[in-house]
Formats: sequence, C-alpha cells, structure tokens
Amino acid sequence: MNINEFTALAAEGVLQCLREEGDDQVRIQTTQLMKMNDQSLHGLTFQKGEEPAPTYYLDEMFTAYTSGVGTEELFSGLAHAYRDNLANGPMPTEIPDLEYRNIRRKVGVRLLGMDYNRQFLKTVPYREVGHGYALICEVHIGSSDGGLFSTIVTNDMAEEYRYNMDELFDAALETAWKTHAASFDPVSRLLDSADEQETCFVLSTNRQMYGAAALFYPGTQDMIAHVLNEGYYAIPSSLHEFIIMRESQVPDPERLRQMVIEANRVIVRPEDVLSDNLLYYSKITGELSQVLPAEACMDFAG
Repeated sequence: MNINEFTALAAEGVLQCLREEGDDQVRIQTTQLMKMNDQSLHGLTFQKGEEPAPTYYLDEMFTAYTSGVGTEELFSGLAHAYRDNLANGPMPTEIPDLEYRNIRRKVGVRLLGMDYNRQFLKTVPYREVGHGYALICEVHIGSSDGGLFSTIVTNDMAEEYRYNMDELFDAALETAWKTHAASFDPVSRLLDSADEQETCFVLSTNRQMYGAAALFYPGTQDMIAHVLNEGYYAIPSSLHEFIIMRESQVPDPERLRQMVIEANRVIVRPEDVLSDNLLYYSKITGELSQVLPAEACMDFAG
C-alpha cells in the first residue's frame, strides 16, 4: 500500500469511527499539499458546518503503519485527536477577511532557502533577498489560547484578492519588529552557563518559529555588527534561527561552511532545513555576502 492508498483508506476509516460515535455531520476530504522545503504532505481535511476545517497530515502515521501499527489503532486515534481538538484545542478567534486593507497590519515574513524550495516557490509570491535566500508572506490569525495561527500567501490568494505583493512585502517588513521582534541571545545564556567571551549567539524572534527571517528585518544586520563591534558569520541553523559567530572566532570559514552542509544532511530535520549557504557580514563595508567554496573563489579570481 502506498501513501495515496493509505490516505484514501484513512478517510474511510476515520469517518466510520466518527459515524459510530454519532457524528453524522462531519465530512472528510483527502488532500495533498506542497509545503516549505518541497515537502509533499498527504492529509485529511475535516469539514463540519461553519466550524474551522483542520487538516491532519498522515505521513508520520503512514510510517507507523509500515512499521506494523494496525490501521484500527491509527484511525481511531486520529478520530479521537479530532474530537479532542474541537473540544479543547486552540481555535481561530475570527474568520479573517483577507482583503489587503484588513491584513496589511497582520502580515509577517518567513525566510527560506531557494535551493530547497524549487517546487514550493512556484506556488507562492516571494522576494529574493540575495545569496540564495527569499522571503514569503504569511497572514497572522489570532488564536483562542492567545497564540497565533498563520496562513501562507499563495499565488492563488494573491490573484483572488489582487494583492500588490511589493506593497505587502514592504508592509510586512515595516511591522516585523512589532509583530515578532528579533531576539539576539548568547548561546551560553540559553544553556544557563557562563562564558567570559561570548562567541556564539542565536538570532531568532520572540515567536521563535520561523525566526531566521529576523536577519533580514530592516537594520538587523548592522545592529548585530554594532553589538559585537566586529564582522560576523551567520550560520543557517534552521528555518527558525541563525547562529551568529564573531569573525575573530572563525579561523577557517570553509570548514564552517562544510559543517553547515553536513548538519543539514545528518542532523536537521528535512522540514526545518534553511539553506547550505553560509553568510558573512563585514562591519567595514556594511555588506552581507555568501561564503563560497574555495575552488569557486579561485575561479572567480582567475
């Protein structure tokens, strides 16, 4: 059984569980979505009257099935999760009106690596920020638990509501510090340890999710150099953060670049990878650049 067949079977099995428990109104549709980092996910969308229509992705469940977990256990568990989420889970505080005038102050940005999103970038408007990175827009929606839901602005959405995407990106970056302020913390503080000479820092946002975008907030790059009083390397740790290292503490940038690539292949989850492109900010020139492979630098010089 492949993932598509499993998804169709899950739709029937979960619906049967809900019907047996007296829920005759819910409808379930199968869906397949292209997510960030070209992750193609399979899921079930639950629709019931005017209630929000949550989607539950089944890829991890399919892995459990292939490992020997029975379908009855999996499908009844998903039915329970759906009921529990409706009863106790956070819910949107409003059904948003997605007209531009209503979302311009509710929009934020995410940063992604273009090499890891060749298919995904065909589905969304994006703004290139250089060195293989791009920003996309998301609309923030209030949650009943005080948090936030968010939905990515797609090409279809932009066309339907006739967004001027240049204006929308400008609005998102203008309000970025207000919606999700940048955070810049020594690694030693996060690990609750002491370090007389702080060498590593974590750049994210107070939201933490998708906090790597903070590097491209207006003024952030210069602010970091001012705080460190020197240039620095920006290591793409994940979609959620950059690790910042003082220039004076990196004797071998090429080795650091290779470590980024290795971590993305071995340590970072595929859905969380940001980019293989190590960045360097010069305090002298005030410019951000990509650390290129040694052979590429020789070719360029030649």
